[in-house]
Amino acid sequence: TIASARSREELQQASRDIRRLARRLLEHGVAAEQLTMIISTLNDVLTRRVIDLEKERHELPGLEWCWLAFGSEGRYEQTISTDQDNGLIFKDNQECPPAAARALLVPFATEVNRTLDACGFPLCEGNIMAGNPQWCLSLAEWEEKFRYWVRDPNPQALLNAVIFFDFRPICGNDGLADSLRKHLDSL
Repeated sequence: TIASARSREELQQASRDIRRLARRLLEHGVAAEQLTMIISTLNDVLTRRVIDLEKERHELPGLEWCWLAFGSEGRYEQTISTDQDNGLIFKDNQECPPAAARALLVPFATEVNRTLDACGFPLCEGNIMAGNPQWCLSLAEWEEKFRYWVRDPNPQALLNAVIFFDFRPICGNDGLADSLRKHLDSL
C-alpha cells in the first residue's frame, strides 16, 4: 500500500494504518522491542515513499545525498507517537559548494518534513530536521560538527551527542552515512 501511494492522502491513510496495527499488536502482547522494530521499519518505508514523491517535485541535479534518522528513529526505537529527528548529508562537490547544495536541498527537505508532519510525525520542537539548514550539511561539515562535540563536551555538545550519534541512513547514498560512521568511530 505504501509503495503504491501517490498522494499525501494515501500516505496519511497508510500512517493511520501503521498506528492502528501497532495498537493491535500491543493489545495482543507483542514485546516492546519487537513492536518498536515493526513500527520503525514501517515508518522507514513510509518515509522513503514520502522522499521519493518529493524528489519527483524538486530538481536536485547531480547531488549525492542521504536522508539520516537520528535518536530513537536511528536506534529503531520508534513508538506509536514520535516526532521527527532527521537530517541530510550530501557529498562534497567542487561544482556545487555546500551553500549551493543546501539551497537546493533545504526546500526539498522542508516539504518532506511537512508531509511527514501531515502523516502524523510531528515536527521536532527542537528543529532537528533536514529542512533546517543547520542539519543539512556536507560530509565534511558533519565530520567537523562531530569532532567539535567529542572534543568540547559542554552540556549542549553532550545533548547533541545523545541525539545525533545514534544515526542511520533512510534513503539515498548510504555510503555517505557509512563514511560519517567511520569518522565518528575514529574520534
